[in-house]
Amino acid sequence: MNMGQLEDFLSGIPSSMTRKSYKHGIRKFEEYLGKPIENLKIEQNVGRTVEKFFVWLKDNGYSQNSRRNLCNGAIQYLKFLDISFKYRKSLGIYRTELSVRDHLLTINEVQKMAEVSNLKESIILEVFLLGLRVSDACHLEWKLFDIIGQTAPIPIEILTRKEGIISHSFISEEFLKLLEKYLGTISRENPYLLQSTRQGFMDEESLNWTLRELSKRASLKINKSLHWHLGRKLFLRTCAELSINQWNAKMMCGKSVEKDIETYLNGVALKEDFLRLNKVLKLKPERQQEGTSKELEELRTVMKILARYVNPKGISEDMSTDMEILKRFLEEER
Repeated sequence: MNMGQLEDFLSGIPSSMTRKSYKHGIRKFEEYLGKPIENLKIEQNVGRTVEKFFVWLKDNGYSQNSRRNLCNGAIQYLKFLDISFKYRKSLGIYRTELSVRDHLLTINEVQKMAEVSNLKESIILEVFLLGLRVSDACHLEWKLFDIIGQTAPIPIEILTRKEGIISHSFISEEFLKLLEKYLGTISRENPYLLQSTRQGFMDEESLNWTLRELSKRASLKINKSLHWHLGRKLFLRTCAELSINQWNAKMMCGKSVEKDIETYLNGVALKEDFLRLNKVLKLKPERQQEGTSKELEELRTVMKILARYVNPKGISEDMSTDMEILKRFLEEER
């Protein structure tokens, strides 16, 4: 293989784990070809060669997920080399089988992580719940989120790095309130939302370390792998549980759909689906949300009535809080 071209290709990929996976796939593809992958530039029907490689991997005992990853490395490099090809989707190259190595993350666990998080970690968890790929999360720019003063939910469009499609996402009211505090704490000279002093942006290893650290602080019992992609799985699984249209779910997290479907994108329908989704995928469960002004006013009225019942002459010094009023009321009832 042309090492210069390969290094140029890999240098644009933020995740070291993805770079390693792609490199392994390209080498395995060349093992099958028996010649450098760059030689395919002058060949016809490259797609058929990719299909045969997939079948060869199966015949050699590779699992579906391993075949998918190995083929993906070769396919992405072929695209980088501007080699045009098509392969049969029905072959199922990109089909993913359920892995038993990953932890089945729940929103309750994410909420427990949020309880022990600082401001930056809360922002990371909000991005985590958007269901984005890790490469897209790493490269989010703060200018896209400089939307203070607008009314949530706020639609945002994120150009995904892997497939070059648009993720039609939304910023919730909860996320917006955190952004109001967070944006004033970061460097405006650094373009990234999740900043790092080492390389400008937080990479995949940093984000995965943050998730694992939060899980330890929250005393979660996680015996399997915990990594960023579990947020994407949680997003899509929750969409399915809420019976959200699969195309809308894919478009919100930046997963490719047929071009004709995306052409007829209905922003109103996406917003309604996001509002349903946001009732579940949020850092603070509903019961922990602050009460509305009406509810607080009603509660204050009840406390005033109780105070007059306990002490008709008015509030005394030892009844200065709601808790003390309730204690006095319970004593009277005994």
